[in-house]
Amino acid sequence: MAYRTIVVGTDGSASAERALEQAVDLAGAESARLVVVTAFERRHTRVDERAPEDLRWMLADPNEAERHARRGRELAATRGITDVVVQALEGEPAAELLEAAETFDAGLIVVGSVGLTGSGRFLGSVASTVLHHAPCDVLVVHTHGPT
Repeated sequence: MAYRTIVVGTDGSASAERALEQAVDLAGAESARLVVVTAFERRHTRVDERAPEDLRWMLADPNEAERHARRGRELAATRGITDVVVQALEGEPAAELLEAAETFDAGLIVVGSVGLTGSGRFLGSVASTVLHHAPCDVLVVHTHGPT
């Protein structure tokens, strides 16, 4: 199955960067449009760097969110992909990814996995929500631990 549109979320973290790279590779292989989404919530304070990665996705600064989204366009351009849409949206990350998938009639959403708790692995809240509510296929990129 060929994907015409691929949606990926990023916040600039190492985890999101791996998901972004995978989405760019797939968009190139499929000759698909790439939609790069970054979500932010306006706050009076910056997100604490000690917060779990899937919560850091909720950036507080719209300019920083736009910078991370543009990084997706830049990465895609280095690999010859020109059909790229970038969005820095105010809202909860999973909801914004799902909305973008609907809006752009995506065939695939790419998200990073996060977290290792206790003796078992658990998906981050963004990945889990997207998996449960996506209108299309979802690729969860392994983004924690050694590769």
